[in-house]
Amino acid sequence: MKRMTFFVIGFVVLVTCLFAIKIESAPPPGTRIILEHTNQTYITPPCYEGAQKTNNIAEADLQKARETNYKPESSCTEQSLQPAHLPIAYVIAEKLGLKKSSWDW
Repeated sequence: MKRMTFFVIGFVVLVTCLFAIKIESAPPPGTRIILEHTNQTYITPPCYEGAQKTNNIAEADLQKARETNYKPESSCTEQSLQPAHLPIAYVIAEKLGLKKSSWDW
C-alpha cells in the first residue's frame, strides 16, 4: 500500500512539474524564412506582407539565413524569432510532432 501511495504522489508531482516548469525554446534551424537578396535581409512569413522587399527573394531556412549573415528585415521578424518560454510538456510534444510548433509557418 505504501508503494502505491508513493507511486501516485511521485506521478502527480512529475505531471505537475511537466506543466508548471517552463524552459526556453528557440526556433529550430529548419524554420522557414524568406531571403531578400537585394537588401540582404530575411523575413519571417508572418511579417511578409508588411516587409520592404523586392522581387529578388528566395525561400530558405533559419540556418541558411544565419549563414548568409543577412539581417532581420524588421522588428516584426526579430520578435517572431524570439525564444518562447514553454512548459516542458509542450516542448516535448513539439519535438515528438504531437503539437504544432510556434514557428511552424
